[in-house]
Amino acid sequence: MKSTIMENLRPEFEPVAVVWSDTIPDDAFQFKNGKFGCVLYLFAQASTRGKITGGSRESIICTGGRAALGFGTGFDESPEQLDLHAALFSKGLKSAENKAAYQAEMAAAPKNWRSMYEYGERRHCSPDLARAWILHEFPRYDIQCRYVLFKPLGRTALNENIRAVIFPVNPVELSGLVTLAGSVMQGADPVRAPQGTDCCSISAFAYSEAESATPRAVLGMMGIDGREVMRRCFRDDILTLTLPAPLFLRMEQEADDCVFQIPSWKKLVGR
Repeated sequence: MKSTIMENLRPEFEPVAVVWSDTIPDDAFQFKNGKFGCVLYLFAQASTRGKITGGSRESIICTGGRAALGFGTGFDESPEQLDLHAALFSKGLKSAENKAAYQAEMAAAPKNWRSMYEYGERRHCSPDLARAWILHEFPRYDIQCRYVLFKPLGRTALNENIRAVIFPVNPVELSGLVTLAGSVMQGADPVRAPQGTDCCSISAFAYSEAESATPRAVLGMMGIDGREVMRRCFRDDILTLTLPAPLFLRMEQEADDCVFQIPSWKKLVGR
C-alpha cells in the first residue's frame, strides 16, 4: 500500500497493519502450536524486520493474547479463572481469594513469570476493580476469521480486511499524528489511552474504537510488559499509536494538506 501519511510523516519504524484473514502466507512467521509467544513480538517483527507475522487460536496460547486478537475471552470462563485474572491484574498472591489455587498456577508458570504472578501487574489497586474491568470494560471479540496478521503497511493491499494500523512513534511523530487525527474529528479528544494489557492497545481496543461513531486513536505500550518489548526491539522513547481503520482512511485523505505541510513541522521531521 502506498500511504500518504507515511510519505509525509517519514517514520523511523514501519507502521503495521492488523489484518483479519482466513489464510496466512507461506513465508509468514507464527509461533509453533502449543509454544508460548507474545503478541507484541509478532508486531515488533513486522515493524522492525519487515516480516509478515500472524496468530491463530492454535498458535496463540496466552489467554490475554488470544483475547486481544479477538479469539474469544477466557478471563472469566469460570469463577476460578476470574479469580486468577483479577488477582494477576491487581496485586497478585495477596489479592487472590483462593491462595492455594493461585500458588499452584504460579508454580506452573514459566520461571520468568513467577514474580509477576506473585506481585501482580498492578493495573488495578484491588481485585474488585480488576473484576469490574474484566466483566464490563474489556472489549470482547470472537472473530470468524482464522488468523490475525501483522503486516508491514508497505506489504499490505488496501483491499485486505484491515482492522487497524499501528504506528510505533517517537514524541515528534506522535505529535504529528495526534494533530492530524484531531484535525479530522469533532471535539477535543482524538486519543484514547485505555487501561489494559499492551497487546490489547494494538488490537482489541482499536477494534472497539472502529465500531464507534467517532473512532479515536489508541495510545499504547504504557504497561511494563510493553515497555520491556519496546526496549528490546525499539527504544525507550517509542510508544504506539494505533489507528482504527476508519480513522486511518480519513487521515490518509487529509495527509497531503495538514500539519505535515507547515514550516514548523518541516523543521522537526527527520531530526
